Amino acid sequence: AARRGAMGAEGKAKKGHRARQAGAKANKKNAKKDKRAGKTLSKGQNPKAFGRSSAGIKARIAQSRKAEIQEKKLHVPLVDRSYTAAEPPPIVIAVVGPPGVGKTTLIRSLVKHYTRHVLSEVRGPVTIVSGKARRLTFFECGNDLNSMMDIGKCADLILLMIDGSFGFEMETFEFLNILQAHGFPKILGVLTHLDHFKDNKGLRKTKKKMKARFWTEVHDGAKLFYFSGLEKSGRYPKTETHNLARFISVAKFRPLVWRNTHPYVLADRFEDVTDPERIRQDPACDRSIFLYGWCRGTFLRPTQRVHLPGVGDFSIDAVTVLDDPCPLPNSDKDKTKRRTLKAAEKTIYAPMSDVSGILFDKDATYIEIPDKHVVFSRPETLFPGSLGTGEDVTEAEQTNRAKEELMNAQKHHTAEFSEGVQLVRSLQGTEHTVDEMLEDASMQLFKGGRKLTSREYGQGETARIEELEDEDDEDEDDEDEEEGEEDEEEGEEDEEEGE
Repeated sequence: AARRGAMGAEGKAKKGHRARQAGAKANKKNAKKDKRAGKTLSKGQNPKAFGRSSAGIKARIAQSRKAEIQEKKLHVPLVDRSYTAAEPPPIVIAVVGPPGVGKTTLIRSLVKHYTRHVLSEVRGPVTIVSGKARRLTFFECGNDLNSMMDIGKCADLILLMIDGSFGFEMETFEFLNILQAHGFPKILGVLTHLDHFKDNKGLRKTKKKMKARFWTEVHDGAKLFYFSGLEKSGRYPKTETHNLARFISVAKFRPLVWRNTHPYVLADRFEDVTDPERIRQDPACDRSIFLYGWCRGTFLRPTQRVHLPGVGDFSIDAVTVLDDPCPLPNSDKDKTKRRTLKAAEKTIYAPMSDVSGILFDKDATYIEIPDKHVVFSRPETLFPGSLGTGEDVTEAEQTNRAKEELMNAQKHHTAEFSEGVQLVRSLQGTEHTVDEMLEDASMQLFKGGRKLTSREYGQGETARIEELEDEDDEDEDDEDEEEGEEDEEEGEEDEEEGE
């Protein structure tokens, strides 16, 4: 009645109540309706959480998957002929990037992760044992086209390093173009210098942009690792290094056709065995060298010609099989199944680098001992000129500085005052030989008596021997005289009997 009165007074009806279309009440009411109708919210009916809610999308995905499987069946399976040997050669991992991006730091961090060795200088190939059946050879690529072409021919895995604070550089694009002509091996991206970003928003945008560009240049889904700043030790953080090392340890490689049909050797070290006299007479004479390395690909015949990049084609004089300098762990000796390597099995072979202070040269092997461990040598025995200051100082000043540095280093060593060190140092200070010291040695039998020296004793013995020889001569003379007298007496008796 009130409503009709209002309508009559105003001449028109008011709006009716509108039920809620969204919110908690509306959801609750809709859920009750679905329950009465027998509908249930299943896993596949949530289009926001599961993208394959449409039958057309499912059909296209299934069809694409089937076509991919059929295409794989058409590919001829390739067997890497390098790994058909009893012990496969190490996997060549090339670290490529522009200058200052952190290539040496990455190799040092990976070597520390795998072998617990600290490399102060990375030079040439570095081979390590990463597992019970896998070895890795790290090689740093130079910033020139020749090195990039050589690495593209022999590398199994590429660690492409990118400066996150700067972006892709021209060297990176040049190297990717070179790889397209040599088979394009497996590539892992490493984004460094991310500690330069102060805000997280800019860091996320940079990561997203770099990843999209990396996928465009390599392929969709290519793995990209993110490395932040350095630790106090000068290496990358352990967690980030561990993530990269895990991918490297389990990576699989499809063999390239050209490498599978040609032998090639990445030389670990070389020796020049040319006669030094010939080199002195003619520095530009032909050289004879020995190259050491693992043979990859097919068999290397002694009579075939080989090509040295940047030098030319040459003939091989001989091919010799040598003992493996970095062998795999022998599983026959250890019958127990282990998932990790022992500390003694984590070996490293880097003849051109300073591994634990050992450096291989073309004609010698050098062992570097830190100054704090040099306790047996006296400071004055150091060779001057080893400071490397570059100043115009005299040899005496260099010697004094070296003495001071060594003495300061020796003061903190625990073996400085040990009996063995003092004994060795006393032997270093001798000025006479053992025979001379024995000749000057003396002995005193009674207190206050005269000391008998070894030299006098030797002279006395010599004089005594001479006296004894004289007495023997006199005795022999006396005997001869007696025999002569006896002969005379016998002669006289014979004469008397004859008379």
